[in-house]
Amino acid sequence: MHSRNSVRYYLILAAIVTFLFFSNDFGLIDIQKTAIVMAVGIDREGPTFILTTQIAVPQSSDQGEQAQAVQIESRGETIADAFNQINAKTGWYPKLVFCNLVVLGEQMIKSNVFDALDFFLRDEYMSDNCLVAACEGTAKEILNTKTPIDPMSGVAAQKVLSDHAARVGTVASNTLREFAMGYFSYSKSGYLPVLKPEKQQESSGENGGEGGGEQQQSSEGGGEKGAFLENPPLPGAEGEQSALKGERPVPAAGGSGGSGPSAGGQAAGGGGKEEEKVFSASETALFYDGIYAGKLDQDETFAFSIVKNKLRLASYTPKSDGIPYTLIVKHNLPSLKFSVDDNSMARLKIKLKVTAGLQDTSYGQSIDELANAGKVPPKVFEAAKKDLEKKISQVFEKSRKSRCDVFNVLDRLQKFESDYFPAFREDILDRLIFSVDVTFESLR
Repeated sequence: MHSRNSVRYYLILAAIVTFLFFSNDFGLIDIQKTAIVMAVGIDREGPTFILTTQIAVPQSSDQGEQAQAVQIESRGETIADAFNQINAKTGWYPKLVFCNLVVLGEQMIKSNVFDALDFFLRDEYMSDNCLVAACEGTAKEILNTKTPIDPMSGVAAQKVLSDHAARVGTVASNTLREFAMGYFSYSKSGYLPVLKPEKQQESSGENGGEGGGEQQQSSEGGGEKGAFLENPPLPGAEGEQSALKGERPVPAAGGSGGSGPSAGGQAAGGGGKEEEKVFSASETALFYDGIYAGKLDQDETFAFSIVKNKLRLASYTPKSDGIPYTLIVKHNLPSLKFSVDDNSMARLKIKLKVTAGLQDTSYGQSIDELANAGKVPPKVFEAAKKDLEKKISQVFEKSRKSRCDVFNVLDRLQKFESDYFPAFREDILDRLIFSVDVTFESLR
């Protein structure tokens, strides 16, 4: 009798397990009801957020067509409200599980960017490794750019911001998690790559005329594109940086967004024959308390990257006696030492050891020089040392001026010299004595 009941229980259990197995959707997404968001662009117009979402449109595999995308523009007083507009006006429910890029427009970074980014931190389906970038002009223009790299501009931009690009020092990429960690740390600082669309080649006579003037103007009424990024208001100044005094600024209207309905579909390529462009992200935007405060140029971005990251096969071109020499960096070993001496003087010393070889020069070399490939003349290393030390010092001076603590000095103060933290926390960058020592060594 007991064995008969046991068999009955096992049969019931097997039936329940079978029912649960075949009733599970295994995480499949109904593409007819779901908007698969690949990239998001955020602009701001007064108190209104302008959201441009790039949504993947599945194609038939039998026809061998490439994946396509459409842009949906929506508006709302919060990011969540703007996302809900997508569902209300298209019938698609936006899913962020595949979203790997968030682009912040020029008007958006004038105020605290975490007014918008906190939505993505709350979303349980959003990846913390999602790439975040700033841009000149509007984020909508970035996602509407037609590029030969990939049918979806968001995917093409992700390739420029990839880990490989960061390892070779061409871009200082950042993720949502790392950017948020810097914002919520003691330093309240962070950085983002500046994403730009560029022509593949310049035609003759491109420098002047009507076409050149249009390149400098924002299509959405925001004035000269990139003007704010070139001349950011300093911390403590009035206007957009009033948040540094404890106020929450609201940017002026008319800086970003677009005309037309608040939500609607738009083909990724646009109408007519549109010029294809490629993306670059060689400049870096600095942020303090979530607000844009300064920018590093291409050379300074490389100097910052070689201190912050472990580079591999990065190219660096110093000049010796007016002749450019391209070095290939095989290894770099950065060391940052923070201390407060007996005289209460705070010091930050950066030591950088770089192993590099000669990759190319601007003149033809002799057979003996070619046979010693990788061997670098001492004078070239000396010129590279001086140039790189100068660039790293420039990065720190911009960090000091913008109050963006890119080398995490305040966090080091709290961790290693906590007794001085209450007295030094407000002006540690101003009182800091900075020094840098770079050493180059040859591969052979």
